[in-house]
Amino acid sequence: MKFSRVTAAIVMASLSSPLFAGAEQSVGKLTAATEGTYVSRSGKLIPASAGQSLFVGDRIVTRGKANAKVAFPGCNYAIAPTSVLSVTASTCASAPKSFAQDDGAGGSGSGGSGSTGTIVLVGALLAIGAGIYVAVDKNNAKPASP
Repeated sequence: MKFSRVTAAIVMASLSSPLFAGAEQSVGKLTAATEGTYVSRSGKLIPASAGQSLFVGDRIVTRGKANAKVAFPGCNYAIAPTSVLSVTASTCASAPKSFAQDDGAGGSGSGGSGSTGTIVLVGALLAIGAGIYVAVDKNNAKPASP
């Protein structure tokens, strides 16, 4: 099966677009945040403030005696001190995880899983790789007829 470079570019763009579209949409909002509350986004801790938009992949972290309140479509959370809430597409189905360990056996939880984002990322990378391969493939020296 032969692909032109334009076809390869269109396929690459269409397969990778869900990766970028999901990262830009606000899925919730901080309604209250005391000092010591942070939003972890792209590996950086950002001091949280009331009214701040939340995106898939964010984590709301409360340190010390800080607490926060967040609102998502269909549910609200009050986040206790020393807790974290991972923002996912289905955040209302999960609960905040506390950093405190009662039994000493478990680790501090980050909540949720990033498997959906990982699958989308791998799919996008495969599409980009296939498009690059098709674009630089020199097996057919004849140009395609219009």
